[in-house]
Amino acid sequence: MLKDLLQNGTPMEIFATFIALALVAASLLCLVFIIWGGITFILSAGNEEKIKQAVHTIRYAIIGLFVCFIAFFAVSWIARILDIPFRLDFSTIVNLMQDVFTSLSQ
Repeated sequence: MLKDLLQNGTPMEIFATFIALALVAASLLCLVFIIWGGITFILSAGNEEKIKQAVHTIRYAIIGLFVCFIAFFAVSWIARILDIPFRLDFSTIVNLMQDVFTSLSQ
């Protein structure tokens, strides 16, 4: 899908694909930081400084995840308002992720 898109796609389709990939990457990074903060919290052994750092990591990762979802909906909404042929939906993101993981496993 990505190779066909880069060869035959319109600039708007390519732009939408890269925005979808960026949103997926940002969301995955947020989830990784939430897990990292949880592990740090568990391993803090009562150390106040480590607990504070873990709570901040989790808090900022959740805020980042929230911003990713707002960005997804804002881009879709603005595209509809301005009548831009910009299709970015969940099935497109799932197909992109399948293509990326398939290409990485080969």
